[in-house]
Amino acid sequence: MDQAYYAELADDQLFEMVFTSEDRLELGAAQELTCRDSLAPYLSQVVMDKQSWLADLPEWWAVVHGVYILGHRGGEAEVLPLVSALRWADAFDCDWVTELLPSIFGHLGSPAISWLTTLARDQSSGWSARDLALKGLASIGLKNPDSQEHVFKIIGERFMDEGEDRLLRQLAGQILLDFLHQGYRMALIQFAREDWALPEMDYLYPIGLDPETVERAYRSGETQLWHYDEDWMRFYEPGETQRRQKRWTRERLTGSRQGRLSKPPSGGGRVLPLWRNKGSDAPPEGTPPIE
Repeated sequence: MDQAYYAELADDQLFEMVFTSEDRLELGAAQELTCRDSLAPYLSQVVMDKQSWLADLPEWWAVVHGVYILGHRGGEAEVLPLVSALRWADAFDCDWVTELLPSIFGHLGSPAISWLTTLARDQSSGWSARDLALKGLASIGLKNPDSQEHVFKIIGERFMDEGEDRLLRQLAGQILLDFLHQGYRMALIQFAREDWALPEMDYLYPIGLDPETVERAYRSGETQLWHYDEDWMRFYEPGETQRRQKRWTRERLTGSRQGRLSKPPSGGGRVLPLWRNKGSDAPPEGTPPIE
């Protein structure tokens, strides 16, 4: 059904679909949800609430829809909820969200820079959350040329800081390599040579940058930017939905517990749409603490 059909639905009817449609929410519904300013605060609460990320199926899919739709809205008001979602998605290994967040932040643009910069520099945060923040900054630079010099200075700062965790430096270096940033070419080659030697001293150290690969990439001149410019709303296209349903069917037949059929992480209860909860006419202000 197209967006015109969903435009006839009341807010509570449309919002309920976020919790009941699993991964089969139609594109027209997602587009109408994007347009409903009245529902944006409720979607924000969904993605900011820890219990939403721990919900049982089918309600668990609400966090995925919430992130995609807020990202599609792309306003300054969506930045804080999506930064909160970054932390939860990273904490609970939700790759349906983490894989697309860099591109989503690129769409949000400059209003997200200060939030992502703070997270990228926060050494008390985990490396994977900081990596997502750096990738988000890179995507902003890709889609907003006026911000490019600034965001790559931040990424380069993490890469060049010898007091920084080496794994994070490696990840920042990979971003610079993806973009073939000329200002860091020699530094990347030197870092890769050091990286190559480290396993001789520490066999647990993961090799990330190969000197020959770095040099070959710069010689080829071919950037690797797909990860920073993905279309997350493709999730709602009929062909994508059909492919997922075939995947779930195969996994049921083979006994796999992946994807839609796998339960969310343990420890959380069932989260209900706000419309079902008495006394929840408006979402609370502020961000819940990240526990």
